[in-house]
Order: sequence, then C-alpha cells, then structure tokens
Amino acid sequence: MRSLALGLALVAASAYADKTTDAYFRSLDLNGDGFVSLSEAAGDEVVVTRFDRADKNRDGKLSPKEFANLKNVKVRVATRKKDKDKEPSAAVGGTSPKSGPKPGRKVGADGG
Repeated sequence: MRSLALGLALVAASAYADKTTDAYFRSLDLNGDGFVSLSEAAGDEVVVTRFDRADKNRDGKLSPKEFANLKNVKVRVATRKKDKDKEPSAAVGGTSPKSGPKPGRKVGADGG
C-alpha cells in the first residue's frame, strides 16, 4: 500500500513538472508554430546557453521534446589552465619587444 502511494505521488509530481514545462514552452513560443527558436528564447539566459546542445536535430529550433530535455543538458564552461611558470600572452602585455636593431635592418647614419 505504501509503495502504491509513493508511485502515485511520483506520477503526480511528474505530471505537474510536465505542465510547468509545457506552460513555459508555450510562453516562449511567441509565433505559436510549436517550436522555440533562438530568437524567441533570447530573453532567457538558461535556454540560450543550452540551446545548441539541446537542439539535437540541428534545425535551429527546439521541439517540445527537445525543450523538455533542457534540464538534462550539461553546459560546458571553459576553465583556465593554471600554469604559474608560463608568461602571460603578449596580447595582455606579458612580453615586451627586445631593444636594439631588428634583424635584417641596416642602421645607417641617416637613421633608416
């Protein structure tokens, strides 16, 4: 009897989650075509960051099934390598040009 009650509770919770996801999907589907495009989801950071990985068939829009799977999509975050011995890149001012004449250039009396 206890397992039956637990099973019914899980089904009810799942149905509530499905209704919530469906309502959220419909609120983002601005043109009512049954799909959520990237431009329709532009105001929602969570959907935008997971959009490409959730769009399994790469058609540029999320079907209701793809949208329902958004919560399972993992977002990859770039991590910075920790290398303390390495010099910073020249793009951030890590290295400076060496002083002196450059190879292949003649230094004359007229300065050039």
